[in-house]
Amino acid sequence: MKNDSNYLFGVASGKLREKAIKLHTERYMEVGFFDKDEQDPYRDDSVYFISQCRSTEEVVGVTRLIFGKLDKLPTLHNFRIYDLEKARLAQLEGYRYAELSAFTKLSAHDVALGLIKTVFHYSEKSGITHWVCCVDERVFNYMNRVFKFPFRKIGDPKVYLGSNSIPCVLILEDILATIQVERVPLYEYFVDRQSRYLEVGQQ
Repeated sequence: MKNDSNYLFGVASGKLREKAIKLHTERYMEVGFFDKDEQDPYRDDSVYFISQCRSTEEVVGVTRLIFGKLDKLPTLHNFRIYDLEKARLAQLEGYRYAELSAFTKLSAHDVALGLIKTVFHYSEKSGITHWVCCVDERVFNYMNRVFKFPFRKIGDPKVYLGSNSIPCVLILEDILATIQVERVPLYEYFVDRQSRYLEVGQQ
């Protein structure tokens, strides 16, 4: 959070979207999540978000929201989801949910929370209330312990993309309610609306 002034965060379009996809693909290939010639079936249904270094204009972090029918989202397609959780999600209007995915960054840049905040603000403006995701078990435990993120487990864990992962849902209002009590500085950071959004479509 201290270093946010060194970066721009925002929705990626045009050439910036291409750079976001390139970073996501290269990083996932490096760790063996993608094969060399593998096609990403979710690219066209995604909105990408990036962090860009102010001094070099390099794209150093990326994540995305995947939109589509509930049962076509990666987590619901690849994990066994509990019937009750599936029924809860099915009650939501289609624009209320999206899958948070493709989270990656260059190791030298501390931009993870800035990216999450950017997606959070975009979601608020768009009416999205629920993020579906599958989270590496170690990240799940870390985010719960350190940042008090209220992940709700919605299915059976399994090895997915190379690690033991947990299918989850995050409800945006629950995030704010929890960190307002448990992590006040993080809450103040999230509700600060002075985000340094990139000008969409300018590059």
